[in-house]
Parts: sequence; C-alpha cells; structure tokens
Amino acid sequence: MDNLTCIWDAKAELGEGPVWHQEEQALYWVDITQSNLHRFRFDREGNEYQHSWHFSGQLSSVVPAKQGGLLATFNTGVFHISLNTQKKKPIQLIEQDITNNRFNDGCCDTQGNYWFGSMDENQANATGSFYRLDNNGKLNNLEQLGQSTITNGPTFSQDGKFIYFTDTLAKTVFQGCLDQDNNITNVQPFVQFGDNDGHPDGMCLDTEGFLWVCHYGVGKVSRFNQQGNCVSTIDLPVPNVTKCCFGGKTLNTLFITTAINGMPKEQQADYPLSGGLFSIDIEQQGFVYPACTLSR
Repeated sequence: MDNLTCIWDAKAELGEGPVWHQEEQALYWVDITQSNLHRFRFDREGNEYQHSWHFSGQLSSVVPAKQGGLLATFNTGVFHISLNTQKKKPIQLIEQDITNNRFNDGCCDTQGNYWFGSMDENQANATGSFYRLDNNGKLNNLEQLGQSTITNGPTFSQDGKFIYFTDTLAKTVFQGCLDQDNNITNVQPFVQFGDNDGHPDGMCLDTEGFLWVCHYGVGKVSRFNQQGNCVSTIDLPVPNVTKCCFGGKTLNTLFITTAINGMPKEQQADYPLSGGLFSIDIEQQGFVYPACTLSR
C-alpha cells in the first residue's frame, strides 16, 4: 500500500462524491462548500488532465446520465447538468420547506435509479431523509430508512441484493435487503464505529462484496467483510476522509476524496494535503454502476 498518491492537491473545502465515468474513463468529484465539479482523467499517452466547473447551489453528488451529461443533487433537489453549456435543468425540487437542509451523498444503483440523502447543514437536527429517483421519473421518499442528521451513502452490492447506508453522527453503517422491485427489508446495523474510529462517511463495494468505508476525522479507509468485520485499512496523511470509489482501466484503483472543512489553520499546516484527491492501486477490483436514465 505504498503507492498512495495525492493526484490533485485541490485544497477542497469539502471534497466528496467521486464517481468513475466508464465511457469517458474519467473521475468526477465535487467540492460541496464551493459548489465546484472536478474531472480527472488520463489520455491514451498517460497524461493527466484536470478540469473544474462552478455551479450555483451547493453541488453535492453527481452520477453519469445515460442521455449524456450528469444527474446531480444540489441544495434544492435533483438537476441535470450539461458540461457543454454549463447549465443545469431542474428534474425534481425537493425539501423546499425544510430550513437549513441540503442534499449530501448519492449513488446510482444496478438498475439505473438515483439514490441520495439530505442532511441538516447545522448538524443539529435529524431532518435528513433518503430518496430514490426511479428511471421512470417517480420520486420515492424512503421513510423505511429513517431520518438522520447527516445521511451518507447509499451504495449497493454488485448483484443488487444489498443496500448500505450511513447515519454519520450515530456512527452506524446499516445494511438492508433489496428485491427486484427495490423493496427494502431487514434493515440492520452492519458496522458500528467506536470512540477512536471517527465518523463513517462515504463508501463503496468491491467485486467480493466487501465494503470500503471512509473514516472522517481519523484519516483512513477500512475494508469490511460480509460479516461486518474490518479486514484491512488504508491510512491517509490527512484526517478528513470523505468518500472512495473504484476506477481506472482495470477498476483496481481506489480514488479517495478528502476535506479541509472544520480544520483550524494550525491543523491545516500539519496536514497540507487536506482537501486533495488521492489514488491507490490495490489488489481488489471494483465495478461500475450503469448510468442513470432520464425519463424526460
């Protein structure tokens, strides 16, 4: 694990949401606080390219859209964004009546549906909920997943049978079962973080069904087996680790976002790569969810 590299010293306030775009062979990720979208990719000769766009409205997660562009969550709901025109089009406006709420993490599932959660920006009240925007355009409020102050995830097993989601302040990652109609059953705690583990943040799965979870506050990513036991850890030279995903030509590269958010200047000086995008080549392999489908 000695090939961990900061591939983009972006100084992101709240780096989040890495997602691998298989068609473009590129990684997209966001800085929520600055509402910036970043893209990192290699060309055929191995040269690195970095590009950034700014959008108004606290961009918090993105997923590739089958019809082109990206689906994205902002503080007011789900939008389609075009990188060619740098314009965003509202798809679903949500939680307009909940003061101080914004959207946070999101992921496409194995059927092309967009799942995402909201949170209390003041991190004080359990006003965060999970939603699913189906590929037929129907919005579902997933009340069976409960409410949290800070939602993270969800993410899904490669066979689509399991969902994982996080109540960050409760330090708990949950697992639920999914059927072909996306009915959620048997929701149970899967991983409980201890006093020295920080807070569980973003996560992803590998092809063996093991869950990779970022530790916000203690600078590491842990891999958990199907029984919820930690089997390995990647240590990072920064404390606030936010989300990870697999990508690269063989899907053996783990990309990891980090954040400066909440760090005093003295601590930033001690951890100068905070807010950077990291990558590490590992033995395990990931997989890519299909692009989300826009029904209109």
